Amino acid sequence: MSTVPHPAIRLIVALLAGLGLSGVLPVSWAELMNGGACPHLGPLPACHLVSAAYACVLLTVLHPKLWKPLVFFAGWLPVFMLAAFGSSLELAGRETCPRTAGGVPKCYFSLALAIAVFVPVLIHILRVRRRSNGG
Repeated sequence: MSTVPHPAIRLIVALLAGLGLSGVLPVSWAELMNGGACPHLGPLPACHLVSAAYACVLLTVLHPKLWKPLVFFAGWLPVFMLAAFGSSLELAGRETCPRTAGGVPKCYFSLALAIAVFVPVLIHILRVRRRSNGG
């Protein structure tokens, strides 16, 4: 199932991952410069993990030789899990995530973006599976 996704799927995922990376890099930079810009998981700032994860997703779709579903999911899963966890805490009333200028928790956007990144990849995986089953 390591068939490289269609170029259109790769482009969509690359644009979405690039959007995610462009949103998290300023937070990571602020964390490096001043601290306190994002929550920590132990000693690691969550925004640095998300930056690395989005970069991993971006690399897997930009470079066809790097495309492996396992590599994609190694990048995507931390983004999704952190965004889902942060959003859950926010909905439970615990201010956890960095906020936009308008006060909206950024993890809501990250969760929506993670889902949007997953959908085209899921479509690709289902098509490959259907083809391999003779459908």
